[in-house]
Amino acid sequence: MRISFILSSLRLSGGVQVIVEYANRLAQRGHQIALVMPRGTVDADILSELNSHVEVRQSRGALGTQPGLVGLLRLTWSMARTVPPSDVVISTHTPTTAVGWLACGVWRRGRPVWLFQDYEEMFENRPYETWLMRHALRWHECALVVSEDSRCELSAYHEGQVVVVGEGLSHPEIFCPAPAPVRSRPLNQRTILFLGDMRPRKGLAEFLKAASLAYEHLKDIRLLIISKERGQVECTVPFEYIHRPTRSELADLYRVCDLFVSASWREGFGIPPLEAMACAAPVVLTDSGGVREYARHEENCLMVPPRDPVALANAMLRVLTEPDLAERLRCNGPPTAAHFTWEHAVDRFERALNNLFPET
Repeated sequence: MRISFILSSLRLSGGVQVIVEYANRLAQRGHQIALVMPRGTVDADILSELNSHVEVRQSRGALGTQPGLVGLLRLTWSMARTVPPSDVVISTHTPTTAVGWLACGVWRRGRPVWLFQDYEEMFENRPYETWLMRHALRWHECALVVSEDSRCELSAYHEGQVVVVGEGLSHPEIFCPAPAPVRSRPLNQRTILFLGDMRPRKGLAEFLKAASLAYEHLKDIRLLIISKERGQVECTVPFEYIHRPTRSELADLYRVCDLFVSASWREGFGIPPLEAMACAAPVVLTDSGGVREYARHEENCLMVPPRDPVALANAMLRVLTEPDLAERLRCNGPPTAAHFTWEHAVDRFERALNNLFPET
């Protein structure tokens, strides 16, 4: 099958990594895969992870070359023309649904499908993208979503076929428990790990507030804040800011921390907490929707409401002061993560696309 994915960019993000996993594994199964994106939006590190049989096509138009609506329309037209003849054309990030509509409806490039990983909070104060998210399902033959939460959200906007395909844990050979207990820090210091960026919906402000509240009770804590971006952080708690560690370095940090915290307002799925579980880190997270695919309160994590620093701080303190609870979360994390494989996700993805072409 000829499958083309339309991307807003090939730059580091959770959503792009999901597309790369699907593209690579579909190519390994013999499908002809193309990735289409605006010119100048390719990250060399992400490019290096692509299967050699995955074609990368950049449009002649580039992001930001012309401001305003006219520039957006020209870029959309340019990207639509870049899509090769395909059996299936898959829009990904919501703004690319307009490209998919043009590619399939005007240029007849293939049958339109939407890989939906977004959520309403992503487009706060962005009326164009919000309108697309609520209406684009009507011009796609089906939508593939990464969680039941995403299915419920998209189905609430418009009737249409929505199939949960899910996600898997990438690189399970790296994201796994250490073969023996590892300590790379003083024994009298407890480390709390956070992974996210500066966008408010990732919950960094709430995490820092919760950490400050916890610090009033426990003075031996230290924060490790990991981000793909360079940024400035102000916090009363001792911390270290780590910019874009390697995959192996990240796994080591999961393994040695006393607690991993995710404070997102909303997630389509939420891979970092699952990676932390795979490495046997105790996890505290917010009920951000997509994490319900794997998060079980009091079993493999503690779950609290989003945007509630007090509840987050109380959960953090419980894990740090209740050894039996921390040990239970450590033990139940790896079996949870092992259940989420990319082979199973790609099976569901491939089956959904095959259903578009029933045998006659």
